[in-house]
Amino acid sequence: MPGLIDAHLHWCLFGRPLEEVVAELEWLEASGYEAVVVFPLPAMGAPPERAVDLIPGAYRDFTGIDVACMVHDDLQAWLDFQPLWAAKARRLEVLAFLDVRAWDGRSDLAAWWGGGHAGLKNVLILEEDEVKMRMPPLRRVPGIGPEAYLDAHRAVFTAAARWDVPVMYHADLSLHAAFVEECLEAHPNLRVAIPHFGFSRRRMARLLERFPGVVTDISSLRPFIETEPAAYRSFLVEYPERVLLGSDAIACHDLRSALDYVRCVRDLRLPEEIEAAVLGGNARRFLGNDRYRS
Repeated sequence: MPGLIDAHLHWCLFGRPLEEVVAELEWLEASGYEAVVVFPLPAMGAPPERAVDLIPGAYRDFTGIDVACMVHDDLQAWLDFQPLWAAKARRLEVLAFLDVRAWDGRSDLAAWWGGGHAGLKNVLILEEDEVKMRMPPLRRVPGIGPEAYLDAHRAVFTAAARWDVPVMYHADLSLHAAFVEECLEAHPNLRVAIPHFGFSRRRMARLLERFPGVVTDISSLRPFIETEPAAYRSFLVEYPERVLLGSDAIACHDLRSALDYVRCVRDLRLPEEIEAAVLGGNARRFLGNDRYRS
C-alpha cells in the first residue's frame, strides 16, 4: 500500500546529533511514511554576519537555534547523514531539494549540487518582511542588488529546467504574483510547488488554472485549516490533484510533528480518493514517477 509523502521538511540541523534525526525519521517510517523531502541550506560562501539572515526570525524563536551555529554549512550535515541512513535497508526515502536562497545566480551550482539532490528550493524575499517571515531582503546575503537578485531567481528556474528536476518556490503571491507568472511562462513544463498556498488562496487558484505543472502544499497552514476547515476542504475538493502534504517540520527541533499535518488532512473528511492524493499521490507525480529520480 502506498505511504505518506511529506514534501516540505526543513533540514536546518545546525549542530543537532544526527542519531537523533535518524531516530525521528525511523519513527516517521514506522508511522507509514514512504518519502520525505528536506531542504539542506548552504551559505554558499556568504560571511557569517550575512548568512545568519537566511533563517527566518520565527524559526530562531521557535527552535532556540544558537545564532553562532546558524552559519555552519547545513549541506555538510546532509552529506554526513547520507551514509548513516544508507547503512540499513530502509522503506523511507529521504530526498533533498538543495536550498539555494543564498545563491548569487552567477557562481557554478555544481559545487553544491554534487551531493545528490532531487530538486531545488528557493525563497523570494525581495523587500524587508517583518510580518510574515521576519527576514531582511535576502539579496543582502550574496551582496547583490534587486535586479541581480531577481535574475538569480530566474536562473534557478533555468537550472531546474536544464536538469529536469522540480522546484519548491516559496513566494508571497500577494506581493510577487507577476514575477512568479513570468518565471512560469518562461518554463511552462517545469514542475513547481509554491508552498503555503502562496499566502493567497485566490491568487494560488489563478496559477493552478493557468499552469498545469504548478502545485501547492499545506505546510504551516494547520492553524488556518483548523480555523476554517470548510474553506480549505472546498479548495482541496476543487483542486484534488494540485495540493501536497507538507508540514514545515524542522530537523533541528522535532520531525515527528509532521504527523500532525496528516491528522489535519484526515480531519477534513475528504473523499477517499482526494485524501489519498493529498497524502501521497500528488507528491509522487511532482517528484517524478521513476522512483524520485535525482
